[in-house]
Amino acid sequence: MAHVDRTALAATTVNRKWYIDINTNTYVSPTWTAVNGVMEFKGGKDTVLQDDSDFENSGWKSQTATALGWSVEMKLKRAPTVASATAYDAGQEALRTYSDLEGTGNKADVRFYEVTASGPTAEAYRGYAAVTWSPDGGGMDALDTVAVTLAGIGARTAITHPDGAPSAVPTVLALDAAAGGTAGGTLVMISGTNFTGVTGADHVLFGTTNATSYKVINDNVIFAVAPAHLAGAVAVSVENATGASTVTATFTYS
Repeated sequence: MAHVDRTALAATTVNRKWYIDINTNTYVSPTWTAVNGVMEFKGGKDTVLQDDSDFENSGWKSQTATALGWSVEMKLKRAPTVASATAYDAGQEALRTYSDLEGTGNKADVRFYEVTASGPTAEAYRGYAAVTWSPDGGGMDALDTVAVTLAGIGARTAITHPDGAPSAVPTVLALDAAAGGTAGGTLVMISGTNFTGVTGADHVLFGTTNATSYKVINDNVIFAVAPAHLAGAVAVSVENATGASTVTATFTYS
């Protein structure tokens, strides 16, 4: 019998390909918030094997898998966000909040998946997990890091990779600054949903004018710099590849 032909592999992947998000809404209508600052990531799957050897195996031992379990172990860097020197990452804070609870209150809905630019997107999983949060501590010169363990509660389900799923249309719910000068330059925090994946130059609009610049913080927050505009009230909208927000907020120039 001829051997199977072998093909050389391309460049190796690195462990930093893993992203993880936490759901801050219902399971059916999730709002995914990124967990940022991941320094180490280890996704595990445990298999429970039971001996099912019998006399007919001619002395050979036999085992069968009777249960599966999963977990994620992470090391997180604790640091304030770029947007606020007094605020921690929203995804990290959601995990920490779960860790202070017990019973069903400690049951977090998470998803994790591999993302490498122009690389494989084969693995993507979702499941409920019990959250353990353990600050590492250390000396005055040690980095502030936290060890987080997600212990699977029930099945870890394979899901459609987020980058392969059609994005939902954004919704704009509120602005932290609803007015500014006609010269522009006002920093506005836009709150809403489905902001993840908003990219390019034409997706955050004050009326029909592009924001001078913007940064997507997570699925629910965008910081944008208002452009120059004539006096008056304009709608602030957000667009992604699927469409434009139908719910908008009003910004008034004066």
